[in-house]
Amino acid sequence: MAINFIRAIIIYIFIIIAVRLMGKRQVGELKPHELVITILLSAVAVIPLEENSMPLGNCLVPILLFISMEIIMSVISMKSIRFRNLLQGRPIFIIRKGKLDQKKLREMRFTMDDVVDALRQKDIFDLSEVEDAVIETNGSISVLPKAEYKPLTPNDVNISVKDKGMPITIVMDGKPVNEYFNECKIRDSEIELVIQTVGKEVSKIMLLTIDDNGNTYLIEKEPKK
Repeated sequence: MAINFIRAIIIYIFIIIAVRLMGKRQVGELKPHELVITILLSAVAVIPLEENSMPLGNCLVPILLFISMEIIMSVISMKSIRFRNLLQGRPIFIIRKGKLDQKKLREMRFTMDDVVDALRQKDIFDLSEVEDAVIETNGSISVLPKAEYKPLTPNDVNISVKDKGMPITIVMDGKPVNEYFNECKIRDSEIELVIQTVGKEVSKIMLLTIDDNGNTYLIEKEPKK
């Protein structure tokens, strides 16, 4: 039993490292070759958990091979547009200048249900409002509304808006955070000063952020029932 536990921990850590090497992508954002590697990693990792007699190296070596192949293909893709297009395909217009390209839909085996559903996820419920729509290489859809349906921006009405910058998290789940982003490190004394300003105990704060203008945003922890 202990051996099984240790093997499972080793495989778990190894898979975590492998996925980190592949980069930070959600499942829905994976390119075709990245999805294949992910499926293969899952399949290979399960085998030694089911077959205790199998040497652990028989699992770790293929995982290393798959990750090496992924890294090599990624590097080649960065250097060669032709190889990149071959490996992951190209974005394809399914709506261009307000006109639906039914031929492209058939080529990609997209139904109208697929298109309408994807548009709703982009907060567009009327296809006539779409100027351009593109199927990206990961299967997601990008939409450009027609000019008359685009939301107004401050620039459209000649209003000057002060940029407040990226809010920085300084308390999360009741604990101070002095380095949420790699480039943004905050001194403990500065964190304590902001906490004193909001007048709350650290342990009672779910989230506390501050922007470049000194504005804070606070979410208190709800009492446990």
